[in-house]
Amino acid sequence: MFQGTYTYELPFGKGRKYLSGIPTIVDHVIGGWQMAGTIFWSSGRPFTVYSGINTVSNVVQSTADCNGCSRDSGQLVQETGRNFWFDTATRSQFSAPAPGSIGNTGRNFFIAPIYFQWDSSLSKKFKITERVSFDLRLDARNVLNNPSFDNPTAVINSAIFGRINDSVTNNARRIQVSGKVSF
Repeated sequence: MFQGTYTYELPFGKGRKYLSGIPTIVDHVIGGWQMAGTIFWSSGRPFTVYSGINTVSNVVQSTADCNGCSRDSGQLVQETGRNFWFDTATRSQFSAPAPGSIGNTGRNFFIAPIYFQWDSSLSKKFKITERVSFDLRLDARNVLNNPSFDNPTAVINSAIFGRINDSVTNNARRIQVSGKVSF
């Protein structure tokens, strides 16, 4: 997982790299803006594909057999308008293990979709008097509106095996404007 935060003062206005010779009234509007944000990126979490039957005991489900599957089998695909992690060809490689045996894939054998989200804000403090100021802020969550999908259905005898069911682990982009008067 990578998580990074940043704060950057935009280089516009008096005493800054660009437009430093502008009149005070213009500097009051375009100078002193600050950008900040957070970036989350994580590789997919491991998950187990189960057979849906009890082959060894009557308590614990067996993992599934998969001939030709690798740990990174799976990617987001759309079939008949629905999101799947395993395509039709990969889903056909899965089978239930024989009675008395466990599956060949093992616990946490597969890797789920990655998670990515970038949140950002743009803000400025306007001095009105010596004691009074107004803070203006624009916040955007999930700036790129990137969906991060949940784990797929991981039981092979399920009618929706391998499907993600359109469930996402993050929210859609949200933008908010706010203001605060300090005195």
